[in-house]
Amino acid sequence: MPEILYVSYERLSPEWIADDFCPVLPDLVIEIISPGQTFGQLTAKAKDYLDAGVLRVWVVDSKARSITVFYPDAPPQTYMGDTLLIDSLFEGLELTAEQVFNKAGIPNTILPS
Repeated sequence: MPEILYVSYERLSPEWIADDFCPVLPDLVIEIISPGQTFGQLTAKAKDYLDAGVLRVWVVDSKARSITVFYPDAPPQTYMGDTLLIDSLFEGLELTAEQVFNKAGIPNTILPS
């Protein structure tokens, strides 16, 4: 179950040493659906993260080529194709699910209808 965590430097104490345990919750957790996992399982995990105080959770589904963003105070949003993902939490970040999958070298196996 791959996951990536992001913590902004603004939330870290100036005394924090990079090799020490991180003293704050991450701003963002990215969960990547692995074989044997379901979207529903990661949705429940996303809720747990948000309940703990994480600000954003992204669930990445390479089969559906989608990124679903979970918020603590709004319904989740799913981004696919060239729909622009912009989030006020990450100023200046603009990307699409298609850019993410192309950059990662994940081929598009979904056949057009």
